[in-house]
Amino acid sequence: MRQLIKQMLESDPEIKVVAVATDGIDALNKIEFYRPQVVTLDLEMPRMDGLTMLAELMRKHPLPVVVVSSVAVEGGEQTLQALELGAVDFVTKPVAKPSLELWQIQDELVLKVKAAAEVRPELIKQLPVPQPVPEKVFAEVPSTGIVAIGASTGGPRALRYLLSQIPADFPWGIVIAQHIPVEFNRSFASRLGALTSLSVKVATENDEIRPGQVLVAPSGLQTGLVREDGRIRIKLTQSDAIYRPSVDYLFKSVAEVYKENAVGVLLTGMGADGAHGLKLIKEAGGITIAEAASTCVIYGMPRVAVEIGAVRYQLPLSEIPQRLSTVLAQFTEQQ
Repeated sequence: MRQLIKQMLESDPEIKVVAVATDGIDALNKIEFYRPQVVTLDLEMPRMDGLTMLAELMRKHPLPVVVVSSVAVEGGEQTLQALELGAVDFVTKPVAKPSLELWQIQDELVLKVKAAAEVRPELIKQLPVPQPVPEKVFAEVPSTGIVAIGASTGGPRALRYLLSQIPADFPWGIVIAQHIPVEFNRSFASRLGALTSLSVKVATENDEIRPGQVLVAPSGLQTGLVREDGRIRIKLTQSDAIYRPSVDYLFKSVAEVYKENAVGVLLTGMGADGAHGLKLIKEAGGITIAEAASTCVIYGMPRVAVEIGAVRYQLPLSEIPQRLSTVLAQFTEQQ
């Protein structure tokens, strides 16, 4: 398996594999000696498992880590833990043993390793320290709006921080589009829910947008909104698009349904998904926020949004919760 992964990586002339490790202890020793730019990590290893090794690596000297594991296919709980510990991204192996099937991940693996090489090591563990959050903040704010959030690489950790800083009486609904495999949906929503006083669930067809409820767009489908009989509900559709859920798809729907009563937030991520949708929210009169380069694990999606003029506020992650509170307070004054 290690030799196959080495061959895949070195099929790209820009990648050189400097060492191969047999387990977590061997890996830590070789990382100390070779000081690579990027580490790929399986979670199932003898002597020291991947999560233990990752925690130790982040304690000693953080490096960009891409998890490459078949464990991810079996529910995703351990892979989500790895992302929370500081792993930059993940690739799910289709099989647990070496076979021709494994070559299916070659392009994805190469792409994600090269992207990880661009990540500044000091950003990997640099999450803001969560602050105590008062329970009641928004007593006067009408529940007529929505916050739509899009994220990709680095998103799970950023979202954990963001939701942990939102008060329990948040008066608007929240919908999240995070690029993540289908197998991760429920674990991801559950882990987010454990950090916040808000209700968090995977969105299903016809779910109503409710104050203080967080709906996570299900993977493999597109999530949009429709207004029916005076209520706004989730509409799920099949799609063969690259991103499912697509942040652009969600944001476009939000702009059409909520117009000026919407806040769009675009967090860390590779690529450009969400940038054009964010611009539609801005053009409809909504407020748009993008995470600043100073805290993004990968400054891809927000960068494109800034370049096309889609962003009203560009903020480090630690300042986004307060900006949401300010925006909602201003919204109240305008009513």
